[in-house]
Amino acid sequence: MKKVKLGALSVIAIIISTAFGILSDNGKAGYTGSPGELKCDDCHSTYGNSNTGPGSIYVTSSMSNWQYVPGQTYTVNVIVKQTGKPLFGVGFEALTSTNANAGSLVITNTAKTQTKTKTVSGITRNNVVHQQNGGLQNDSMIFTFNWVAPTSNLGNITFYFAGIAANNNGNEDNDYVYHSTKVVSPASTTAINENVNTLKSFKAFLNSEGRIAIEFYSTQVDQPRVNVFDMNGRLISSEMIGVCPSGEVKSSIGIPADLKSGNYMISILSNNQKLNSKLFIP
Repeated sequence: MKKVKLGALSVIAIIISTAFGILSDNGKAGYTGSPGELKCDDCHSTYGNSNTGPGSIYVTSSMSNWQYVPGQTYTVNVIVKQTGKPLFGVGFEALTSTNANAGSLVITNTAKTQTKTKTVSGITRNNVVHQQNGGLQNDSMIFTFNWVAPTSNLGNITFYFAGIAANNNGNEDNDYVYHSTKVVSPASTTAINENVNTLKSFKAFLNSEGRIAIEFYSTQVDQPRVNVFDMNGRLISSEMIGVCPSGEVKSSIGIPADLKSGNYMISILSNNQKLNSKLFIP
């Protein structure tokens, strides 16, 4: 009798464990529908192909005319809508014409989104996906994050993005799936250089407080952003330094935690311009 009870308890434990695994599932990378990938409707398949429901998905950004300036940081919003649905999910990638990662994805709301990776055709692709219950809201959800454009002109870049409008019943049944794409192009040389003389004399160095000191001269009022890259072009941190007046500006940013000793590229973005300064951090 004891063995029977133990066996029954084991079965119950397995059922609970399986249910918990479904209910605590986070977003998955590699389902944006980009080349070589599946779509979310591979799992959420009740209604067949994606984009057959009454809802919608679209993307907005802070870039002008969907043109990127190399090294510039842009806010990206992926909006998923469907009236009557209480939970939403997202997947997002930015790829070059050769299907490599384009730029960097930076999470700005850790309660709603996170980054994950998926290896496709030997290339590890970076994705923004939802957190567990990160899209818990009635009728629609805006997933917001930053995209840092590549540091050089890589030609046209495609945003691949997917959304799920779910019924929040703990499984993948009766959920609608939406997919779309958006092509962004490099800004013209004229657009990049039209303010060529507004940002000058950029220097970055360690000050006596152990922070990264920033000094530059600007002929316009702006709110510059300072990015820290490693020597492979990987974004380490990105920080706004507040509204700065025209003229000589002195400010500082903190050194990212757990940063290893080595050379780094400090980049300032202001008035659609970018200046770099190499810095060794001991």
